[in-house]
Amino acid sequence: MEVDETYIGGKQRGYKGMRKNKDVVVGIRQRGGDLRLMHVENNTSAELGAQVGKNVSPDVKMIVTDELSAYPSAMISAGIHGSKHETIEHKERVYVRGDVHTNTIESAFSLLKRGIIGSFHQVSIEHLQRYLNEFGYRFNRRVAADIFEQTVSRLTAGKAIPYRKLVERNAFTPFVRP
Repeated sequence: MEVDETYIGGKQRGYKGMRKNKDVVVGIRQRGGDLRLMHVENNTSAELGAQVGKNVSPDVKMIVTDELSAYPSAMISAGIHGSKHETIEHKERVYVRGDVHTNTIESAFSLLKRGIIGSFHQVSIEHLQRYLNEFGYRFNRRVAADIFEQTVSRLTAGKAIPYRKLVERNAFTPFVRP
């Protein structure tokens, strides 16, 4: 299991060491399993511990994080103790130590940020969790072999709407103009 955080927002100017205009996104991914992305208020140990507690079983064999100082106490508050928590130290230019790495969650963050820059160009923080849900879904489905068949079956499973019903005056009103 890998846990990491990234920051979404505009360009940072000044505030050395602080992230004043960035929002925190926490990613949790079980190796060989699904990705979960959550928009959180900050990267304190209380907030990270709450997210890990909600999304990770205390029976997990191993959790890998980076060297953020909030993680040790966050893991303790989430009920993950002792040798279950491994840390990879990027500051020492170490990215892999056997099975200890955060490369898969960082890969997901890379796809998220490239998607924001390439497809959406900018993201409203108000709707950030919706974007995160979409990218989590895309990441989890990226290797599905039968994705085309599933899409076609979902498209054809709906009930047909006759044209007369479709163009009827009050049949479909998505919004009312003032």
